[in-house]
Amino acid sequence: MVEEKRVSADEALGRIKKGSRVFIGSGCGEPQYLVERLVKQAERFFDVEIIHVLSIRDPGYTSTGLSGHFRVQTFFVAGRGAREAVWEGRAEYIPIFMSDIPRLLNERRLEIDYALIQVSPPDKNGYMSLGIAVDVAKEAVEAAGVVIAQVNPAMPTTLGDSFIHVGEVDFLVDKEEPLLEVGKPPLTETDLAIGRNVARLVEDGATIHAGLGHLPSAALICLKDKKDLGIHTDMLTDSTLELIRSGAVTNQKKEIHRKKVVASYCLGTRELYDFVHLNPFVELYPVAYTNDPNVISRHERMISIHEAMEVDFTGLVCASSYRNRIYTGIGGLVDYMRGTSRSSQGKFIVTLHSLTEDGQCSSIVPGITPGSGLMASRAAVQYVVTEFGWTNLHGKSLRDRTIALLEIAHPKFRQELLSRAQLDGLLAHGEPITFSTAGIYPTEMEKKIIRRDQNLLLRPAKPTDLRSIQEFFYGLSDQDIYYRFLRSKQAFPREEMAAIVDIDYHYRMTVLALSGEPGSDKIVALGRYIAESAEGLAEIDIAVGQDHRRLGLGQAVLEVLFETARVKGFPGIKALVDYDNPRMIMLLKKMGYNMRAILDHGVYEVEILFEEKSAEPSFVVTYA
Repeated sequence: MVEEKRVSADEALGRIKKGSRVFIGSGCGEPQYLVERLVKQAERFFDVEIIHVLSIRDPGYTSTGLSGHFRVQTFFVAGRGAREAVWEGRAEYIPIFMSDIPRLLNERRLEIDYALIQVSPPDKNGYMSLGIAVDVAKEAVEAAGVVIAQVNPAMPTTLGDSFIHVGEVDFLVDKEEPLLEVGKPPLTETDLAIGRNVARLVEDGATIHAGLGHLPSAALICLKDKKDLGIHTDMLTDSTLELIRSGAVTNQKKEIHRKKVVASYCLGTRELYDFVHLNPFVELYPVAYTNDPNVISRHERMISIHEAMEVDFTGLVCASSYRNRIYTGIGGLVDYMRGTSRSSQGKFIVTLHSLTEDGQCSSIVPGITPGSGLMASRAAVQYVVTEFGWTNLHGKSLRDRTIALLEIAHPKFRQELLSRAQLDGLLAHGEPITFSTAGIYPTEMEKKIIRRDQNLLLRPAKPTDLRSIQEFFYGLSDQDIYYRFLRSKQAFPREEMAAIVDIDYHYRMTVLALSGEPGSDKIVALGRYIAESAEGLAEIDIAVGQDHRRLGLGQAVLEVLFETARVKGFPGIKALVDYDNPRMIMLLKKMGYNMRAILDHGVYEVEILFEEKSAEPSFVVTYA
């Protein structure tokens, strides 16, 4: 059966009729030799429509001189040559969810006359692997009237659901040649800063999907310190391979396909292709399976990471096209957005640089640039990450979204964007929120701690914490409120509480302890210091919620405040402590410094100098 189907490329391609529709294998699995011979015969073809799922190059049949012979339609654009062909009108882009393409073929709503694919050599049973390009190739083979396969020994044999039988193919063309390759993108320090911020949102045991682009690649590189990660994705890249080889990926915690990396195609180099060849750790499946939101949602802690061009104040995301120019396509973004939204503890993460490519404009914008393609609606967006931090927009009001996005916008544009938000009515004039260009959120201060099996996060406060701080104080007892403010208080108005989040992380610092998932967490302890000058002492105060006492949270918050004040160059701290609040005095003693205090009208005025560290701290009190 095999021998009788072996023919030359020209003989096989000679069967293609004028006006027909031809499917060509995707991405790095493109049958280059068949394409080359097809272009050589261009003069005998007229109005042949070529269907490509994913284009990484300009293969030749899109040239202007062949416009009457070939017309190209593609579902996704991943390379500059293919992108320019679309821009110049030499190829057409079809917007569609990646998971819907198989149905388009199966239901013959897009009829395929011929399919040109690339496979590994047949085994003794007549089975050939689609190798690094499973995606929709099986559906194309089933839908096509005639199937022409380039048999290439360079194509790896991948496991999973990648095989077709020689009986499903009409013609076999033997041709060994190097597969197309896509190297890792060069990463800047800004890219890696964004990657590190993404890593803060990823827990051990999570299952990862990463889209195309520099920033998802940077995120993968920054996940190397995680444990027991899983991979369920449509696309494997060299960055994914680097993460796997770091030891961070075991797939042990996956709910389905445990101990297996699951993907649909590879966009990488020969090193990746050699890795997936006959590797039982990796399985490739059709995109109808890998991108099925119901399959994706079966993974707990499913993480999907994507790159965007713009995000507006309300949470609209531009990711595929900008000013009527197609840069990529819908691809798997919406499939994985749907899947992660249904996943228990799932996270859909949008990454972007805070500035446009030329550095002249903010990528956080009042409204998406006209003509740009929207990829995520306001209701669907969850996490947004820039080099200045991350925020969770899900379930937040337009006002809170605006403030959250201003926090992670580039500092040089924050005041301008704030004014625009007020002009547009998203924020009220006189809103007690300010953004200092000097006060850049110090992500390095974030620290995870465990207390009695509770995962807690210590971090500096942000403007978006204002409402949570109000709720924290309203949850304290009257006595706790008196100890914190040294007076009774019935209300904690926004204008007053705004001072707690109006910080510059130097002279004014607020530290929070939070419990729960990022973005939906609640404050369980709060501490801050204020210093009027570099030479003066920093005045501190703290409060711990009733349900989180005796966990060492007060000491943990104080340690952060003490260390920050010391590093910033302040000589020490001071505090006002009520005489009837001995717990606070004991807490200060635990910090390991000699203490002096003046007791005046029932209030200790405590002073501590950082140079007076002591193994047996003293507490000297004088009376006013």
